[in-house]
Amino acid sequence: MVSPIIAAMIMRSGRSWWQARYSSGKILSEWDTLTETLRFPLGAGRSSRWEEAPKSGMVGLRLLCPNGMCGELGSPWEYKFFQLKSGGLMVGEGGGRYIDAHIIGMVEDTEGNCRCRAWDYRAKELLDFRDNVFAMKYLNIGRLSLEVQGIRI
Repeated sequence: MVSPIIAAMIMRSGRSWWQARYSSGKILSEWDTLTETLRFPLGAGRSSRWEEAPKSGMVGLRLLCPNGMCGELGSPWEYKFFQLKSGGLMVGEGGGRYIDAHIIGMVEDTEGNCRCRAWDYRAKELLDFRDNVFAMKYLNIGRLSLEVQGIRI
């Protein structure tokens, strides 16, 4: 999956990272899409550009976790994968941005049912669950923007 050096960097970063797999064999990692020049899984990074990641030919999505675990989803159908981070912003002394969970998912049918994997930042564990992109119950996320995610149902 990833080299021992990259795995050590992920663990040291303390955060989760997505990685897309394409039918051509190409792998696109989140650290390849950061808005900063960082090209390795280190530090917080500012923002990745999932929206710009090609969805054509995408047949797999991984969630690489800082505890060494990996959640993986795969499908022969393209335009079925999504990823997002759920969190917020606290104001006041000691405030700042926080992430509750980093979620990857794969839509399984025309009703929007999906299989998800999530790195829960509080519990520090990898979760596996089912939900629906039209009304995500997990963390009360609600409806996902399918267009932004690049999903075709």
